[in-house]
Formats: sequence, structure tokens, C-alpha cells
Amino acid sequence: MAVTPKPSQERTELFVCTGCGIGEAVDAEQLAATGTADLKHPGTVSGPLCVPEGLALLRESLAEAEASRVVIAACSERVNHDVFSPASLGVDMVGRVNIREMVAWSKPPGEDETQRLAEDYVRMGTQRLLWSRRPERQERDIETALLVVGGGISGLTAALEAANAGHDVHLVERQSELGGWMARFAKLFPTRPPYRELEPVRIQELIDAVVAHPRITVHTGAEVTEVAGEPGGLEITLDQSGKRSSFPAGAVVMATGWQPDTSVIDRLGVGHLPDVVTNVAFEEMVRSGVLNRPSDGQPVKRVAIVTRPRAGLGAGGSTNGSNGAHSDDDFSFGTNVLDMASLKHALYATEAGARAYVVYEDMVTPGLYEAFYRRVSEQPGVYFTKGRVTNIDAAGDGGLLMRLGRSLLGDDVALPVDLVVLATGMVPSTADSDVLHLMYLQGPGLPTAKFGFSDSNFICFPYETRRTGIYAAGTVREPMDVTFAAEDATGAALKALQSLQLIGSGRATHPRSGDLSLPATRFSGCTQCGRCSQECPFSAIELDAKGFPALNPERCRRCGICMGACPVRVISFEDYSVEQLSATVKAIDFGPDNSQPRIVALACENDAYPAFDLAGINRLGFDAAVRVVPLRCLGSLNLAVVADALSSGIDGIMLMGCRSGDDYQCHFIQGSALASRRLENLVETLQRLTIESERVLPVEIEISEYDRIPEMVGGFVDTIRKLGANPYKF
Repeated sequence: MAVTPKPSQERTELFVCTGCGIGEAVDAEQLAATGTADLKHPGTVSGPLCVPEGLALLRESLAEAEASRVVIAACSERVNHDVFSPASLGVDMVGRVNIREMVAWSKPPGEDETQRLAEDYVRMGTQRLLWSRRPERQERDIETALLVVGGGISGLTAALEAANAGHDVHLVERQSELGGWMARFAKLFPTRPPYRELEPVRIQELIDAVVAHPRITVHTGAEVTEVAGEPGGLEITLDQSGKRSSFPAGAVVMATGWQPDTSVIDRLGVGHLPDVVTNVAFEEMVRSGVLNRPSDGQPVKRVAIVTRPRAGLGAGGSTNGSNGAHSDDDFSFGTNVLDMASLKHALYATEAGARAYVVYEDMVTPGLYEAFYRRVSEQPGVYFTKGRVTNIDAAGDGGLLMRLGRSLLGDDVALPVDLVVLATGMVPSTADSDVLHLMYLQGPGLPTAKFGFSDSNFICFPYETRRTGIYAAGTVREPMDVTFAAEDATGAALKALQSLQLIGSGRATHPRSGDLSLPATRFSGCTQCGRCSQECPFSAIELDAKGFPALNPERCRRCGICMGACPVRVISFEDYSVEQLSATVKAIDFGPDNSQPRIVALACENDAYPAFDLAGINRLGFDAAVRVVPLRCLGSLNLAVVADALSSGIDGIMLMGCRSGDDYQCHFIQGSALASRRLENLVETLQRLTIESERVLPVEIEISEYDRIPEMVGGFVDTIRKLGANPYKF
């Protein structure tokens, strides 16, 4: 049960650094005096605090004052973590106030508004620390075994890596034999210099190493039927040939691989042509040692290999529409893996004595694979033909006639062949089924993104899924070849083991890696609405038998979205709460005559706040009317903070979060999107307060867009100046 937050009464010291140009930009002595009202004593002005001499003075002063907390007004909290950590300084808590990037490096030195901005930041930072309690969690015994689901190259590699690191591993494969797709390939892409020749499949060596390892238990012909509990204490149930068994595990690596999107045959309307096959079927033909036409068993003399077939064909091989229009999304997932496979298949065909026509619109062979492309292009009997397939039909000689449009010649081209090989999209095996059968309130499956791949922030945390302690590896995460799948599995296994170390010490996994805080609910005010459990991106909150929130702590990523979701403000963290944010904003001083606008930017700590930092680092000035308050996630913002800020006289508020969507995702999956939906409810509040809706500006920004900060901030400040002062200011 949560305790209602109150300001701390512990001894707290304030230190103002004058290094990095801070001393030249502001009056440091006046800044130190600013803390007197809240701390009951002035702060201390010092030279650079991060150098050995300054750090030694800081430690000695804190020890002499017997302080348990310290506010450091210096550089951004995003730097010098270890230097100014509680352990380094010998205190319980440290509050950081950013007056370097936000003030000294981005505002005119010596001006009144620059000084007032710095003083506000000191007051705000002090309140932020005073309204925080030290999170304390105990180390606990956890289950350190790993569950690896999938016995292909990714699963085998992950299992072996984890076992070699000293962990027990349960490897589950639903087929009767290990090896996955790799065991069905004839040859592999080149992995050794000069990267020109195909290589033999050596999957059996890996299988033998896994089977022989004393720490790995292999379950073939088995499926996971239930995963219950939370990371560090999962209970796994298997069904193996009708026999049920269970065992504990700490974390999971999902390596269930991919399936070919054979619907391309139907979408192109060529299912009636037996000599039109998928690239997977062609691979199996080559591996069998026989390259004959499926229709009549005659040897194949001419093969057309289509790298990325579009859905421009209709039933009977005719084009859909007058111009064969298509959408790129018709293809389930086009990737350089398929282009490389087409090149490999061209070599197969010529080695069997056939002529190969590689039909392409785009050809991508990244990095060292370019050498393989050159090798194939030099192969006698391989011809590259740029164009789009517009028609495939049976020819009179028992072969096929394929017509191409958009060729380099500008005219339609007719190509007689014996066999057409169509590249098929790589669809993750989890796209249409629940593999883990999670016993979670939010459903049994892993949430997926575009094309059905595992959904997380693929830019910053590629192995993460939306279920803590469950990591995606290989082609269940994104299309990749065998080499990359093995490397990917190593990364996923290491992240899974790292998560166990963090969980065992009571700490969060990334993106707030190491965070000890946890959300707690004050049940006396809870209305049992369940919004916290529905909006939590990681299924960390469920409902107990009475309908109250029940936290699964090891699933929690500490994003604070539950805090933002709660309509009655009864969810808070030890060091992050609605009361803390409101107190931070209310610490802003309106100046001697209330004439200057005061604007608050509530900024996501993952993209928006770093963008402000980078603007300062690059000496990009932005208006001193804006005070930036970092948030764990924009989704953690409870609208009560906005209402409190406006009713206290703040002239305008910028709500700044990560970009949402498939191409650039919020670090906590849906924080920005949730905040956007909640803003619809804010309109009624603003109307009740008789405040213009233009005083609240939602913004999505990437960290790389820091150069937009001056214009973005300046434009909003101009809007507020035109609206005039907030009437609640007077």
C-alpha cells in the first residue's frame, strides 16, 4: 500500500558548480542563496565539482554536515552518473539540477531572465529531491535457468551461449528433430573471405554440441502450453507427445523462427501453374539433387528467379487493373535476405546446367555480400533482368511464358522459361499463433508490430519484447540470414542473462536499467477502474480478487504509465509522483511584476529532454521563458499536473514525447500515443478553468531533432505572448 508522499525533512545540502562557463553566465552566490527558503540554510559555491579536487571537497563537506541528501546544480543529469552517484558521495540521494546545458550554454550570460531561469531550476530541483524517498529493495533468490523456444540456428546458439555462461537451459522444439530451416538448406551464403563462394551447411556440429552439453535439457516434439509467474520465477508447462511436465525458469529467449509467405502464389493468381514454385520449394528441389519441372519431370533448362514479386497479377495470370497497380505492402516483407537467396538460387541453376534469369526491381546486397553479388554476376549462364512481372502463362511446349514490364528497354519483354521461382516473404512464426501461452491479464501472446514481428523499440532495444524477461532472437524479431541469426541469438541470450542479474538485485531492466523504485497504490482512494492494468505496456499490473491493482514487480519497467493512467492519483513511486511533479512546477517564480511568460516543457527523458541537452551542447539558444521538467515517459504524466500548473498561473505547457508508430517508437512502446489520447480529456478541464486550449501544446520529437528546439520553443512562446498572461497568475 502506498504512503501519501510528503517532503523529506532529512538534512539536504546544495552545491553550485561554477565550471564549464556556469560562473560566467550567472551569479552563483545568488543561486546558492536561492536554496535557503527550502533548505533553511544557504548552499555552497564551488569550482568544477567533477574534477578530483572538487569531488574531494564535495565529499568532505557532505560528511562534515552529516547530510543524507545533496542537490548539485551543475551539468545535466544525463552525464557524470558515476561521479555524482549516492555511493560516490556517501549520501542516500542525489538531486541533479541542469544549469549548464539548459542555462549557461543556451542563454545570454548575465541577463536578468538567465539568472531567474537558473534560480527557478535550483528551486525546482530542490523540490524534486525533497518530494522523493529513497527506494529500497532487497536482493532475492531467483531461478536462473533459461527457457529457449525453438531449435533452429538461433535457438541452438542461444542455448549453447547461455549454458557456456554457467546457466541451465531448457531447449524446446516442437519438431521431432533439431536444426530448423538451416537443416533444410542445400548451401549457405558465404561467411569467410573473399565472400564469393557458397558454403556447406554445418548445423549438425552445433546440434551435437547442444545435445552433449550437461547444462542443456532438450525437449523435442514438445510445445509450451503455459508460462506463468514473472521473470526470475516463471513456471513453464510443456506438452510432449501428450505428456505434461513443468519446470521453473528465470527468463525466456524466443527463437521460433519464420515461415514462408506462400500466399504469394495465390495473390499472383498462378496457383494453377505447377512450374511456378516458391524459393523454399526450389531450395528443397536442389537439396534433393533433382532439378526437374514439377509438371512433367523434364529437366529444367531455363529458370526465372523473381526477387520481389508484386501482387500485380490476377487469376489466370492477367494483371489486376489497367496498369497492374500495386502497393509495396502487397509483399509481406521484402528484404536483402531474399535478394541473397535469389543470387544463391541462380548459382544452383547454373551448376545444374540451366540458364538463370534473375528478375529484379531492386537488389540489395549489404556490406561484404556485395562480393557475392559480383561473383554471381560473373557466372556464365546468369542473366540479370530489371523489370516487373506482368503475366505468367503456360506455353505450348510445356514451359512457361513470362512477360515483364518496366524493363530497361522500355518495352514489354516475353521470356520463355521452364520454371519460375518466386521469392516469398519471411513471416515470423509467432504472427498467427500464441507460442508461449502467457498467463497474463493482457493476453497469452507477445504483442507484435508491423508484419507480425516482435514489438518493442527496435531502434534502441532490439531484443526486447513487451513482456519483461522475454527476448526475441533471429527471424522472429526481423528477417535475417543464418550468420546474423546466430549473432542475434548470442545478443538475446546475453540480454536474458543480464536481466536475471538485475532482477535478482531488485532492479529494473532497460530502459531504466538499475532503477530500484516501484509503483505502489493507496488502496483507500482506488476506485478499481482497472485503467492502470489495461494501459501498462508490459502487463506488470493485474487485478486481484477484489479488483484492486496487483503489481508483478519483476515485470515492471518503471515507466510510470500506470501513474499517468490513474484518474484519482493514488499510484506513485518512491522518487516519482504526481505531488512531486506539481511541487516542481509550482516552485517556478513569476518574477517581480509577472510580466514575463512562464512556460513549462514536460519532456520525456528518452528523446525530448536529451534533445534540449543537445541543443545546449551545440550552443543553440532557446527562449528563457521555458523551464524543462524531465518525465520518465510522456505517458507517465497525470493530467492533474497540467491542471495544477495552469491553475497556479503557468502561462503555457509543452508536452514533449518520443515519436510513436512503427518507424520510430516510444521507449515504453505506447507512452506518447497514450498521452495523446488522454489529452482529449484535458479539453473539458481547460474549459472548466476558462483557459484557452492553445496554452497546451503536444509535441513528438526525436533526439536527433535537437536543432528544431529553438524554433519549436520560440514559436510556442510567441503564441503565449499573443494570448497574454494566464489570468490565474494574478
